[in-house]
Amino acid sequence: MKFLEMTAIAEEEIVDIGKQFDFTVSKLCYNSNDVEPNSIFFAIKGYNTDGNNFVKDVLDRGAMAVFTDGEPGISDSRIFKVKDCRKLMAILSNAFYGSPSKKMKLIGVTGTNGKTTVTSLINFVLLSAGKKTGLIGTNGNYINKRFLKTDHTTPESIDLNRLLMEMSDEEVEFAVMEVSSHSLVLNRVFGLDFDIAVFTNLTPEHLDFHGSIDSYVEAKKKLFDSMKRTGQKGITPAVIYNCNDELGARMISTSEAERISYGFGCGAFSVKNFEMDFSGMSFNVLVPRNGENLDKIKIRTKLTGKFNIHNILAAVASLKSLGLKYSEILDSIAEFDPVDGRFNQVILKNGAVAIIDYSHTPDSLLKAITTIREILGSNKSKGRIITVFGCGGNRDRTKRPIMGRIAAELSNEVIITSDNPRNEDPMTIIEEIKEGIISDNYSVEENRELAIQKAVEMSNKGDVILIAGKGHETYQEIKGIKYHLSDKETALKYS
Repeated sequence: MKFLEMTAIAEEEIVDIGKQFDFTVSKLCYNSNDVEPNSIFFAIKGYNTDGNNFVKDVLDRGAMAVFTDGEPGISDSRIFKVKDCRKLMAILSNAFYGSPSKKMKLIGVTGTNGKTTVTSLINFVLLSAGKKTGLIGTNGNYINKRFLKTDHTTPESIDLNRLLMEMSDEEVEFAVMEVSSHSLVLNRVFGLDFDIAVFTNLTPEHLDFHGSIDSYVEAKKKLFDSMKRTGQKGITPAVIYNCNDELGARMISTSEAERISYGFGCGAFSVKNFEMDFSGMSFNVLVPRNGENLDKIKIRTKLTGKFNIHNILAAVASLKSLGLKYSEILDSIAEFDPVDGRFNQVILKNGAVAIIDYSHTPDSLLKAITTIREILGSNKSKGRIITVFGCGGNRDRTKRPIMGRIAAELSNEVIITSDNPRNEDPMTIIEEIKEGIISDNYSVEENRELAIQKAVEMSNKGDVILIAGKGHETYQEIKGIKYHLSDKETALKYS
């Protein structure tokens, strides 16, 4: 693709460019190590590095154009100032890779919690129905069933558009992706042609990045505001939202797309009663008539917890909007296994149950422990709840005492330990967690493996150990080094 052809698409974003300057673009890069002759380099600011510090290096490597909204500190005719480098990178990567999101039905799921389960459910049902799919999210990326490792919930725009192009080349019809608030603020998904946008919930999280809950809300809202009234892919664009979340209506309030709600006792897809235990749930859903003359469907699932009912409703509403029949949806949901690291059960030799869960926010921790309490209560069990958790380093510090309070108030015993301390001192994190606890039903074991061992050894038949915070992760990050550690493997090791 020619340089001038590309830049003409986004000329209003570029402050200065010479019309006589042209070449055939070989590659788009934001990492200086990827630069090759005739490539374009976007000097974006990352978490730890600033691309402007590498401008001289990339020019020496053969980059023919550098775009920046910062100060590279050198002068060169190949450097062009732009209004927003990340936005321009999204626009040009979309053009360079042939607008791949327009060649498939694209479903985006955003919210504080539930994104991975909802996207995985939608993808599983579509695969079961014989569709070719793509999945982009926290647990990895997939083209049909082929796994591709990922480092971000939502990749940078160059990587994302290249991945979508690869999906298009393999005739993917439906792509389902988690859309993080970071990716919306940083314009990673800018310009993508979404057909379905799902809102799961919103609770305080990532406030170290967003600054305030209002900024967090506005970040999420960008996805729904980007939706159009009509689409070109044979389905009606729709925004699907949780009507039990007080921010749900605000989230979709200015979207042009069709609005579909779900929840307990409200919404187009509505649930009143349910039955659950550790092996799964069943519940009835009131549904809108849509060519199948049904007023109610019955769902059976291996998932458990009220939060998973919300996740299932979001998936059902999305799949119905994509044109699937209820019979296809229900049969597949019944076969769907819990996502790796999301409320996974491990039966211990002593008769206790360990629950491995990714709950790393106050809301998700609250929901996990509440679900355990509800299941134990419904079975009239006298089993104890032993919670093992910590908080990640270099992340929002305000949630630490809140999570400490929740764990101590709702559990019989709490073992505070290390999560991914990253570059922080683990004991500093633990002390901040303790600030929210006023009871004495807790102990501290900084070493996560020893903390899990302690919980297993103190448990008895009927007890439930919640090991929270890391879920699917098989590592612990300490001072920039990732050490192997699996909560599930560790629980079984000491069982």
